[in-house]
Amino acid sequence: MGTDELTRIHELAKRVTLLEKLVLRQQSRMDELLQRLEQTERVDRPHAAEKDPSAAAAARENEAAERAVPSVSDLLDEEMKTDLARAYGAPPPREQPTEGAQDRPPSAMARAAGSYARATGGKEPVRSDRAKQNEAARKKTADAAALAQIPTHELREKTPAERAADYIADYNALYEVQGTMFQKKKAQDDFIKQYEVQGMKCTNMRLRLSRPELEPRFVAVAPPRDADFWGMPLGNNLFAVVPNPFLVYGEEMHTAGGMREAFNSNYRPGTVYGHFTVKEAATFQFGTIGKVFRRGQLKAEV
Repeated sequence: MGTDELTRIHELAKRVTLLEKLVLRQQSRMDELLQRLEQTERVDRPHAAEKDPSAAAAARENEAAERAVPSVSDLLDEEMKTDLARAYGAPPPREQPTEGAQDRPPSAMARAAGSYARATGGKEPVRSDRAKQNEAARKKTADAAALAQIPTHELREKTPAERAADYIADYNALYEVQGTMFQKKKAQDDFIKQYEVQGMKCTNMRLRLSRPELEPRFVAVAPPRDADFWGMPLGNNLFAVVPNPFLVYGEEMHTAGGMREAFNSNYRPGTVYGHFTVKEAATFQFGTIGKVFRRGQLKAEV
């Protein structure tokens, strides 16, 4: 049976139920009126019967006809009552057993069912251990089959080199995000969250402006958006490092900010860069103070 047919049956059942309630309400009112009429007729009946016997007989016939008004439930056949009860979750109307059925002795199957119910106390049979073991084995086989369909490279943990390669690819893709500034910012926030990015900044930058021979020292900066470098943890206090995509890469950043020590690049004095294509991430060793462990490589564009 289709969904449309079930919907029509439900609507029809609702209408029939409402109509039956209305009829029952009217029937109740009619019963009250009939009771009042009967009381009135009881008082006037002896006089009316003496005067006109035919009128009294007609009155009795009318009373019997009014009492015989059928309800909507009486107009429905048993099959429709059963269908409506099943559609609304109510138990189907029970048929009144006939005298023959009451006197009929129970069958052998009924006696067996009764004996089984008494023996089990009315409880459902508990599944055996073998059935449980078979079900567990089937589930284990299904899990193994599903696991076999997963590519092997997705099951093992990626190496630091593979994670760094993904980090670089997604970083370079940030410059290709289309849309509004809000959409670009959201892409960068998702990148920071996905790779657990830690912001870093050269802490002795001002001192190195006058003494550029000093080794740059880096400290953690939060949030990463305010940092000059973004680092992804590789383990063992090592980080794969790329420039902040919003970094303004000029002479000061090159000489004192740590870009010269962190990356081999195509930097030219007097040029300010704002777009970076990282080919290899730098590696920083980072504890309380960070330092460049291995240089990376990038291409800077205006």
